[in-house]
Amino acid sequence: MQICIRGLTCLAFLAGVMLVASASEIKIPKCCTQVSDQSITAPIIGYRIQRKNLPCVRAVVFETSEGEVCSHWKQDWVFEKIKELEQIRRAKQTTPASTTSSSSTTSTMSTTTS
Repeated sequence: MQICIRGLTCLAFLAGVMLVASASEIKIPKCCTQVSDQSITAPIIGYRIQRKNLPCVRAVVFETSEGEVCSHWKQDWVFEKIKELEQIRRAKQTTPASTTSSSSTTSTMSTTTS
């Protein structure tokens, strides 16, 4: 009987350890903890902005064909690449209907300023 209680105690202890270990794996953030100043040579597919929330640092995370790259948000090339990606994104979203509405907005603006 005493052996059975020891076995159950050990089993409960191991279950607790495993629970804590698995919970700590879930809490580990997948974020940039440091950034690179180097420009990226791999094709860039997209990007996202990461805010500072320790241990994560403020960064622009570029998605490339080779994986994610954490870049320093103050670099000139980073700003230019974001502008380029946003222009591409806007061009893909443009439809013939929105082109018509923008031309009517232009004619309204020219009428207003005349």
